[in-house]
Amino acid sequence: MSTLDHSTLIKTALEAVLAGAKLAETAAANAQSVQQKDSLRDIVTATDLRISELLIERLGATGLPVISEEADASAHAQAPVAWVVDPIDGTVNFSHGLAPFAVSAGLVEQGEARLGVVCAPKLDEFYFTLNTEKALLNGRPFVHPHRGVSEALVAASFSARASSAQYELFQAVNDSGRGCLRTGSAALNVCWAAAGKLQAAYGFAAKLWDVAGALAIARAAGCELRLHRHADGLTVDYIVGSREVVQHIAQLAHDKQLWN
Repeated sequence: MSTLDHSTLIKTALEAVLAGAKLAETAAANAQSVQQKDSLRDIVTATDLRISELLIERLGATGLPVISEEADASAHAQAPVAWVVDPIDGTVNFSHGLAPFAVSAGLVEQGEARLGVVCAPKLDEFYFTLNTEKALLNGRPFVHPHRGVSEALVAASFSARASSAQYELFQAVNDSGRGCLRTGSAALNVCWAAAGKLQAAYGFAAKLWDVAGALAIARAAGCELRLHRHADGLTVDYIVGSREVVQHIAQLAHDKQLWN
């Protein structure tokens, strides 16, 4: 059992993510200078870097290492306990003036997302956990309402260089329920699945910082979670949501040789 004081840690994370979200919301009104990283869809703005510095400073004050998308993550990739943060998940949306982006932080302990905070300031949505068994949206507790495949609206996230099999899976999921979306924010996909707005969210070869905070929220909300963490400690495959829908997507992914 963990000896960490989760109540103190989540209080620090709430304050840090809210401060970062305020920076993002203020900056969103202005044109963003953009730098490309590994692909045309993998970009960074000056605001990402400012929020990263803020989160590293505030969460680092807890004495735990902080893994950020916009900093050298390799040094702490195998740490038994660490904060994993994404200053802006959905930077492409953010840079184009679209609302689906979020600031997120998750506490990952022994490979499992234990606590999470995700704030989408332009949508007025603030998801967080109080502990490992209680998820809240804008201060109100919620649990995931499990539904079937016939009712399922799903969201998918793609890695910077997705395989053709991932696009084939997207079509199969889209055609077998009420549709499959690409929203541009993995963190929000998972949070929306947790809250029952979607019935599942999935991604392959996703970076841990994209979803660490959201996975903790989904777990606390009672979602079914299927996870595979890659050997680098920073990459993860995930399917999250209603039990029947998660099983259905896992089977389709297995058929495409994306899931064992």
